[in-house]
Amino acid sequence: MDGNISSAKQSGSGLPPMSFSPEIQGFIVTKFDPLLSIVKELNDHLQSSDKERLRLEYRVSRIERTLESLIKIVTDLGYKLPEEDEIEKNIPELKNELSLLLSGEESITAPWLFSVQSGTPISSLQILLEFSQPNTEVLLADTWRREEDMWIGFLDDLPDEFSTRRPESLSLVDLRRAARKALLEVIRGELLLVIRNVPGKQEVPHNPLPVTLVAILAAAFSEAWERVESSDPNSLGRLALVLEGDNIGSRLRAGKKKFAIEALN
Repeated sequence: MDGNISSAKQSGSGLPPMSFSPEIQGFIVTKFDPLLSIVKELNDHLQSSDKERLRLEYRVSRIERTLESLIKIVTDLGYKLPEEDEIEKNIPELKNELSLLLSGEESITAPWLFSVQSGTPISSLQILLEFSQPNTEVLLADTWRREEDMWIGFLDDLPDEFSTRRPESLSLVDLRRAARKALLEVIRGELLLVIRNVPGKQEVPHNPLPVTLVAILAAAFSEAWERVESSDPNSLGRLALVLEGDNIGSRLRAGKKKFAIEALN
């Protein structure tokens, strides 16, 4: 009796092991497994192709915008663009004139302030803007109740690449001082800063604080960039500030300054 019970426990502990006929086993080894490997490899290639397509689309878009800006600068300064059949003959002269234009007061600055719809994956932004995970920081605008909250979050969550952190004193004066130091360091490195839950145009009248704080942050980034650009332009790094929310406007006002916001989707 005990032997039967023991047998029942062993056989009833789960489903019986599956067994295949030699023909099926042969098919799995010789046909199915290789096909599965091929499908996996094709899927990996497809994902890589999609990422590369996104990168190329964004690069083409940036080239188009830069070309439009350049044409505007050229035409505003009274230069007449040559006809297509004259371009090849005048390439050396055009290069010289282009160098003079770009070395003057007018300059073309790549976009750095963007907006995306709520729920946009961080990985998509990293692909589009060509940043890596270690150079990415995410902040939540709806958790800010005062300016101190924004600076504490910014300093605490900076990537390990940057050494500046929050000061012992959390007074606004000390936090701003630490933030200015961190920003000068950030401008010389690489940072993708994503701010989630930013109110859109319809929400701002009822909830203006997050947008006001975002404007303060953007103005601080701009000021740090200008300081480094004027003193040591060769040390400039890469910065992208992405605002995530629904129906975000195309401009961000910070005091007397206005920053253009480029929509990514």
